[in-house]
Amino acid sequence: MNCFVCDEGMFIDQFAEVEGEVKGEKFKVRTNALVCDKCGHVAMEGSDTSEFMRRLADAYRRAHNLLTSEEVKRIRGGMSQQRFARALGVGVASVKRWELGLVQEERNNALILEFARRANRGWIFESEDACSAEPRPLLVGAGLWSRCHGPPANSKVTIFCQEARNLTR
Repeated sequence: MNCFVCDEGMFIDQFAEVEGEVKGEKFKVRTNALVCDKCGHVAMEGSDTSEFMRRLADAYRRAHNLLTSEEVKRIRGGMSQQRFARALGVGVASVKRWELGLVQEERNNALILEFARRANRGWIFESEDACSAEPRPLLVGAGLWSRCHGPPANSKVTIFCQEARNLTR
């Protein structure tokens, strides 16, 4: 497809840094896009926009210490969205929206984290890594049949466990 900006280049399907806005804040995320090989203009096909919006919402979530869409899915585990919604005391539409990329409110984020603690869905690490000035939760499976994976390299980690002990290493 010819570039509609410079009219000289061709759009190439590739991953690119694309900027977007969530709740008045701008973020750049790496996502599938069309990039002109001459002028570098970035465009997106309609089929790629939902994934871009989810990645953008997750960037906002990380910046505000909220669980990402994938972390919500991991906490839900094998439960149906309907059963998970009942356990949290919210509508099933909310769970679907959070997993598709709608940013949850802080109180709902707290409900999800509390569910994870009560249901023994794994250890929750708060990670302060080199890429982020803000600590954010890193969920790690700790069930009897899973292996516990450590935090990212070069990070300060606070471990929260069910006994509410606060261990730092």
